[in-house]
Parts: sequence; structure tokens; C-alpha cells
Amino acid sequence: MDNPRVGILQLEVIRDDAAKNARYVLGQIRDAARAGCDVLVLPELWNVAFPLLGPHVLISEDNPLVGSIANAAFRNETWIIAGSMAISTEAGPRNRCLVFSPDGEVSFRYDKVHLYPGLDEPNILSPGVSPGRFNLGEVPCGVLICFDVEFPELARRLSSGGARILFVPGAWKTEYIRFWRALLVSRAIENQVFVVGVNRCDRGRNSSFGGQSLVVDPFGDVILHMDDAPRFQRVVLDLSRVDSARREHKVVSSWRP
Repeated sequence: MDNPRVGILQLEVIRDDAAKNARYVLGQIRDAARAGCDVLVLPELWNVAFPLLGPHVLISEDNPLVGSIANAAFRNETWIIAGSMAISTEAGPRNRCLVFSPDGEVSFRYDKVHLYPGLDEPNILSPGVSPGRFNLGEVPCGVLICFDVEFPELARRLSSGGARILFVPGAWKTEYIRFWRALLVSRAIENQVFVVGVNRCDRGRNSSFGGQSLVVDPFGDVILHMDDAPRFQRVVLDLSRVDSARREHKVVSSWRP
């Protein structure tokens, strides 16, 4: 997968209607496959209201929704980076990203390390403890969930471990959307990787999310910049750009831990 075709699903989440969100996403998985996508990326906590209302929003990994996404990945032969969901685990409630392979399996799990105090996450969820490093086929990748991207050392751990693409599912509030844009570009430049940031764009009385999903190349150039409306777009990542950036600007090779 030298040039992965990545589908970006910027969602207007319907709050308090997880079933309707699920039906919409399953349809979009099919449409992304028809558009020739190798991988589809969703935003953070796309299946529930956010801020989280309490422990009752948690689901387990044996929930039918998880099985439906796995089946859709298999039927459509598509990787799915399923944003994140509020998942109940033996280690506590987590903000978890599940990565589904075209075989219909959960190939990777990442639990958000940095929980966002501004939306009360630490009072409902437990933080993860390990970086989100995985392979998309033969392509080393990493996952950061929303607030994680504020912490450059976590992105550096992923890139120094070989990641060439960082996926960032987000639920980034409208009033801070300038931070979102700046942070995604910064993480791409610092680590000389592709950064794929996928945000929500729903609005509510207590919180509104600003969309503006971005794809940034290893030179820091924005190759996709969406507005604040719900939509799907596809972008092709030329992974040779990672090597080109690292040859021309020897940032990664000059890093001293």
C-alpha cells in the first residue's frame, strides 16, 4: 500500500441517537469502498453525545455495533479506523479507537492517554497507558485521539517507532479550532509524517465542534482542508513524500533524545 487512498468522514453526530449514527456510518463505509478507499477514518466518540453524559453511554466490545463495523470492513475489504467510542473494559471505561482490518477483525486497540478536562472526560473515563502504534498492512502508523495531539512527545514516540502516518480522530470545539489546525500542521512538520485529522461538526447547547478536518503532508503542506459541514472526501497519500521530506530537511535524523 504505497499510496493509500484514505476516506475522511466528517460527521454531524446526532446526539442521543447512537442507532441512527451507526446506520449512517455503515452506509458511508460501503460508499467509501465504492469510491476506492483503502481506509476510512471516523472522528472521536461519533456514536454518542459528547460531552459524555455518564457511564450509561459505555458499550462493550461485544456490542452489536462493533460486530457490524467488523462485518462492514470484511464485506467491503476496507480498513476502518473507527474514530473512538466510549468502551467498557476490565481495566475501566476507556475512550478507545478500534482499528478494523479488511479481514473483519479488530486488529488494534488504542486507549486515549490524555483525557480532556474541559469536557469532563477524567471524571467518566480512565486514561490509556500505551502509545497507539500499529500497521496498516505493511505501513507503520500511529493514532492520537483529539487532546493527545497537544502533547508532541507522544507523536514523537510514534514517529520514532516508525510511523509514517498519524491518524487523529477528534471532537475539537469550534472556539479552539485554530489550535486544531496549528497542532496538526506542527506534528506533521516535527515528525515528517502525514497527519490525518478527522473532526466532528455537530452543534449543541453546551458544545459545538468545528469540523475543518485536515490532511497534512510531511513538509507541512495542507493537502486537504474541509469546512465545517458534514461531508466525505477522499485523499491519496504518496508515502514517498515521507522519505523526500526526511532527505531534504534532516529533522528526524537530527533528533537527540
